Amino acid sequence: MDINPQRVLDRLEELAGIGALEGGGVQRLAFSDEDLAGRDWVQSRLEALGLEVRIDAVGNLFGVLDPGAEGGTGAIMFGSHTDTVGRAGRLDGALGVIAALEVLEVIVASDWRPARPLILASFVNEEGVRFMPDMMGSLFHVGDLDVSKVAAARDSDGILVADEFDRLSYAGTDSIDDLQVDTFLELHIEQGPVLESNGCDVGVVTGVQGLSWFEVTVEGASNHAGTTPMDLRRDAGAVANDLGHRLRGLPSEIENLRLTIGAMRWQPNLVNVIPDRVVFTIDVRHPDSHRLAEAEGRIEALLLAAHHPANGCSVTWHSLARVEPCVFASRVVDAVSAATSDLNLSGHRMISGAGHDAQILSRRYDAGMIFIPSRNGISHHPDEYSTDEQILDGCRVLLRAVLHLAAYPAGGHHSPQN
Repeated sequence: MDINPQRVLDRLEELAGIGALEGGGVQRLAFSDEDLAGRDWVQSRLEALGLEVRIDAVGNLFGVLDPGAEGGTGAIMFGSHTDTVGRAGRLDGALGVIAALEVLEVIVASDWRPARPLILASFVNEEGVRFMPDMMGSLFHVGDLDVSKVAAARDSDGILVADEFDRLSYAGTDSIDDLQVDTFLELHIEQGPVLESNGCDVGVVTGVQGLSWFEVTVEGASNHAGTTPMDLRRDAGAVANDLGHRLRGLPSEIENLRLTIGAMRWQPNLVNVIPDRVVFTIDVRHPDSHRLAEAEGRIEALLLAAHHPANGCSVTWHSLARVEPCVFASRVVDAVSAATSDLNLSGHRMISGAGHDAQILSRRYDAGMIFIPSRNGISHHPDEYSTDEQILDGCRVLLRAVLHLAAYPAGGHHSPQN
């Protein structure tokens, strides 16, 4: 069995045409008309293959190839997501779903039938751009997010997910619990420069680093920039800048820590007025849960120290999101490694720096990931690019890995990588 290269490339272009933006890029924000059109596009191709389609209570889409009564239990699920950020490239998420569709189409067209169910999965709102939290669909799927909390999420315009469920008839009533899934595999672009810089064909992903997001608010008092002496100011901007400097020093003190201050909003944001309010975010990541917790403690200590009468400003903060690091199951990692070797491709074992649905699903299933190189590590941007050869290599590795996994009895959940 082998993939159909032209079919894969054509389908990537077709899906990229849904939500295409003038001047380049794609936009299919979660629970939008374009997002639904993307899901419907995938659903129509699953139905054309004669697969059973299921849609759950938050809109996650599943296409099932079930061997029937003679088949074993322990389904193998693979896929990704088709929602995007605001001005995205054409591969992030979409590649994993198109590749999963191709794997199922190749198997359906063959004489071989798996001993247990195979399932394409396309999870909703992985990006978390319009509605928080990100990875919403996979969080619901593993039981960590209730449907009522999904429905109650609001976007910046005050629109509820529940409103979009009603307007688009987006949510379903199905479940896949009866198929007893025990494995999940996701193909994705790397979103980083490691594979390209090392000249490697495939990333054999062994786990995903954890992340913790904070939102910090510094409040002082506005006053005239020319008339207020420096020692009498309650300058929220000065305190925020000092905090930023101290926070950015933490990665030099905690090995492998990554820390980013990604957003900062000033009020009133005028050239001649001392700011009275600054709100900024902190994104901190580490592959080890203990070091991540250490970093969180160090961050909170710095924020607490800045909340001091001496500077005349208050500092408050809250958590926006937190995801524990994960280690992928050895049997899934080994299947990806074996598939890479079968195809005479060079593989590189690596940790993912970005969060993915596979990270969430590893809480419930034996999970793993396949990376292909992304030029200059660019993602979430119209310039996101992988060559046709790299795309097709990734699809072939996914097919071979699924065949490897399907050839053996269902594995117990959480056989972690040593």
